[in-house]
Amino acid sequence: MIGLLKFIRGTVRFKITGSRPGAFLNKLIRSGVGVYGIKSRAGEIYVSCILSDYKEVLRISKDSSCRVHSVKKQGIPIIFERNKRRSGLVWGAVCFLLIFKLLSMYIWTIDICRFETMSQTAACDILRRVGMYEGVKGEFESLKRMQTSAMIEFGNLSWITINADGSNGEVNATEKLPPATFDNAPRNLKAKTDAQIIRVDTYNGTPVVSMGDGAAKGDLLISGVVENADGTVNITHAEGKVTAATRYNEVFVIPKIIEITNVDDTPVSRCSVRLFNVIIPLTLKDIPENSAVLRKFERVNIQGSEISADIITENNYKFSVENITVTKDDADKIMRKQMLLRELFKCNDTQIVTRDIADSECDDSYIYTVNYDCIENIAAPQPILIDNVSALGVTDNE
Repeated sequence: MIGLLKFIRGTVRFKITGSRPGAFLNKLIRSGVGVYGIKSRAGEIYVSCILSDYKEVLRISKDSSCRVHSVKKQGIPIIFERNKRRSGLVWGAVCFLLIFKLLSMYIWTIDICRFETMSQTAACDILRRVGMYEGVKGEFESLKRMQTSAMIEFGNLSWITINADGSNGEVNATEKLPPATFDNAPRNLKAKTDAQIIRVDTYNGTPVVSMGDGAAKGDLLISGVVENADGTVNITHAEGKVTAATRYNEVFVIPKIIEITNVDDTPVSRCSVRLFNVIIPLTLKDIPENSAVLRKFERVNIQGSEISADIITENNYKFSVENITVTKDDADKIMRKQMLLRELFKCNDTQIVTRDIADSECDDSYIYTVNYDCIENIAAPQPILIDNVSALGVTDNE
């Protein structure tokens, strides 16, 4: 720290020649001149002092038998003195300091924590919407507002912090944990759809329906409340299988005119650089009309350190839209493919007994209605609300 202060004020290294140099040094000290680094070499004494005290040293030497000679001058005042005629250099240094100060007020790099359920691209898009992007001013109040808005936009975070460390932004967050599941918690089995009961297999609990009964969606099928021989009841984990006949209908609408998009295989590629949030094009190719663009951002890395610069590669794919008329035979094929996909993903655990297909058409589409008769397990678990049965003297069997 002392060395820095000396450099700012400027220092002079000088040598003392003549008779009685010791008396001369004592006179300097009595006059308040701060001397240091005193060394003797070959009969000459070398001394250092602050630049502003050197004039007093010269004045005192005129009234003594010693002479002083400047050996070395250094420090900021010396640098300005040597370059005072080079105004461009001085103004350049001033402009550099001003630009450096201005740029340090903004955020140019952002470190974002890794999200488990969200990609980095999606997270960056959300942060950009709330105002956190490269080139934003890193003020404390604005960062707090961004933090509040980000909590709302993400929706699945326990907490998030947005801070600025110089020109670097830091975003740290923790996602909410999935709700805990209690597989052995007391529960009932209820109907997930309207059905006609075919068979009831009870593994644990009390059945409240039997073969031939009808059940509406949400009706109780197997209760988790079991009555004991002594009149008390226990709450248990209802388990079982209720096989029932169900009926569904699915409507498929096939347009008579379908738009087909044709995309060229060879894109028009362009490259640009984003420096301090300013995009500078490197290639000047024309973008074709009716084109879709795919952008790739690659952060510039210099010796392991990222800088606020991206290489942006754009691939522009030209496309055209073509209208194709769909015949009745084509519509039948499309409908059957969609029907098979629906059965594959929605009826995987369901036995389809019959399919009844009815078709009609209107001015702009073909309409297919498919009625399914199925056999499936309609029992769906639902937690028991303990407060509703506590007044009955119910005890947990565990």
